[in-house]
Amino acid sequence: MRLNNQVLYRKWRPRRFSELAGQEHVTTVLQRALQQQRVAHAYLFCGPRGTGKTTSARVLARAINCLTPQGSEPDNQCAMCRNIDQGQALDLIEMDAASNRGIDEIRSLREKVHFAPAEGKYKVYIVDEAHMLTEAASNAFLKTLEEPPPHAIFVLCTTEPHKILPTIISRCQRLDFRRISTTVMVERLQFICQAENIEADPKVLEILARSAEGSLRDAETLLEQMIVSYGQTLELQHVQQSLGMTHSQTAKDLANYLVMGNIPAALGTIGRASRDGSDIQQIHRQSIELVRGLMLVLSGAGDTIDLDMDTLKEIEELSTKTTMRTVMACLKALAESRIHSDSIPSLQLEMAVMETAFTIIPDVNNSDKNGGTELPVGINSSQNTISTMAQPNQRVPAEHKSPPHKMAMPTSKHAEEPALMSVETESPTNPDNITGDLVPPETWNQVVQQLRRQKGKRFFLGALLKDCKAPYIENGAMVLPFNYRSNKERMEEELQELSSRQVIESALEQFLGSSYELRLTLRDGGSSGGMSASATSPLVRSARAMGGRVIEEKRLDE
Repeated sequence: MRLNNQVLYRKWRPRRFSELAGQEHVTTVLQRALQQQRVAHAYLFCGPRGTGKTTSARVLARAINCLTPQGSEPDNQCAMCRNIDQGQALDLIEMDAASNRGIDEIRSLREKVHFAPAEGKYKVYIVDEAHMLTEAASNAFLKTLEEPPPHAIFVLCTTEPHKILPTIISRCQRLDFRRISTTVMVERLQFICQAENIEADPKVLEILARSAEGSLRDAETLLEQMIVSYGQTLELQHVQQSLGMTHSQTAKDLANYLVMGNIPAALGTIGRASRDGSDIQQIHRQSIELVRGLMLVLSGAGDTIDLDMDTLKEIEELSTKTTMRTVMACLKALAESRIHSDSIPSLQLEMAVMETAFTIIPDVNNSDKNGGTELPVGINSSQNTISTMAQPNQRVPAEHKSPPHKMAMPTSKHAEEPALMSVETESPTNPDNITGDLVPPETWNQVVQQLRRQKGKRFFLGALLKDCKAPYIENGAMVLPFNYRSNKERMEEELQELSSRQVIESALEQFLGSSYELRLTLRDGGSSGGMSASATSPLVRSARAMGGRVIEEKRLDE
């Protein structure tokens, strides 16, 4: 029995520039170069896998050496074109740099490049995976690439151009190949199905194209896999089952529960999927895609989403029930999780779900006299169960020496007021005489960490706020007691700037649910810093601006 080992992506490989899918910006440049007879001596084709880099190089080799070209296209009928199709052309040399990456192979190429073409006008060298060449081989290749013989043309193909020496890139004309859109891939798959007498639902081809993630070769490989598995008629359920997409509704449910703050339902969805043997990695990837689509819809860029119409309608409906802050917290937690096959598959995804609980709602210290644990809002510590998450604007309980009670939240948004700061001029604050609601230390640390890289007019805001150890809410304002007068004065200076006020306001809204008027005070017992020698030292002032403290002052003559 003779096997037909010519797979679809090789059988239907483009042989003309007009057949290249989704790379019109590349084919236009190459065709115009052929028409004007200004073909460069070296090209660098960059782009993701399966986008047509090597195929374009072969079409270029045909067009250059075609005996009877049709404008800028090869006729694919002459002896040279047939030899290239059959792999018998002596003037087309393809080298895999992944396996021929050493200096010896490049030396051999340099010795042979000066020989005249055997049949055609030019010798075309296609160096695939060019980024795999060693540094020594790349350096040895420089001179030949810069001044090749007039009959030699080099085409370097790579998926990682950043790994190629800049000196090589500067000697080539660089053409960047793009990921192929789902629409273009579906059209190409439909063409192949018609030629192969395959009956395929358009939704089937759309799923195959989306699963290929911009690689037409991968899409054609998946199509052939479906044909081998299910015959000449492809149905939607076959493709979903083969690609592990039967549980795509699971990803939709997970994304829905996650952004709505229903943590128990989200964890239950993951647990059921894991128990049923679903592909957790696939669910994870689809969930990220859905939450990303939700982010784009909320930001007004919904027309850029590459999803089917039914899913897009569901996302648009869900976008009316959530906020951008919640979506960003969910997307960040999902994107940072990594599913490992050697551990419990669902663990990382479950941790990502719980991470959203601690990110969307600030942590609260619910410790009792027996030493409780810190749990986010929505978690019942007495029953060890998780209830439905609160909305993003829910009030944050405060830490106080008296029995726990809710923090008094302002009734209006202070972000709309013209000023965010009110400088306190009364006597220093005594920590034992605080009458307001203390901000939980964990929440305040989150605010400081959020602002640690935010620089105001002169100083880093997080470094200054780190000097406040026990801020509290009093009469609708947040009181910031500073340990050092110098830091208090610097913060007063920074809050004169609108940009600094807006950054601090945004951080307070993110972690406390609302912005507050700020009152700056000096803690009772804090250092005035006015008469000390360290206060006049520029070096010490710089260290204090970055959060440093003076532990001890000592005279050198002591």
